Amino acid sequence: MRILIDGYNLLFQSPFIGKGRGRGWLERARRNLIVYLHSRIAEELLQKTFVVFDASQVGDSNVDYRSDKGVTVLFSRLHAEADDLLEEFIRKHPSPKSLLVVSSDQRVRKCAKARRAVSINSEHFLTGLDQGRWKHQGTRLNELASESQTLDEKNQSLTDDQINFWLDEFNL
Repeated sequence: MRILIDGYNLLFQSPFIGKGRGRGWLERARRNLIVYLHSRIAEELLQKTFVVFDASQVGDSNVDYRSDKGVTVLFSRLHAEADDLLEEFIRKHPSPKSLLVVSSDQRVRKCAKARRAVSINSEHFLTGLDQGRWKHQGTRLNELASESQTLDEKNQSLTDDQINFWLDEFNL
């Protein structure tokens, strides 16, 4: 299994942004996210984990690198945004069924689905990290795909009260 992570998508779902936005805040937040991944993902999987960030928000750091635990961090300098680079990886991967794509971006998830890669939203992935689910490499992609789809469907459904609220809100 190889893990492709939409970096800012995951970062902005995480608690690592903080309240202060002083100089270097984004670089610190990215670094904190990578350290967190180190502590929550099995060592063998870290070697196969790629985190892709938009290059437009790189700040002081503009170089792709491999962390001391093996996570590859890439910036989409040759692409308009990280989503484009993620889609290129998904389209060109020789065995997309072995990919786990972490993003809440529907465009990226549709691309993953089209190639039969497993895709889960960032919030679900973070929950799994918090629960220690990724600490062992034995996590099964099929189970994740099924759980993620169920959660996505559940999150897309509005209750009757919610529908009525929005109808009232827009005077419909």
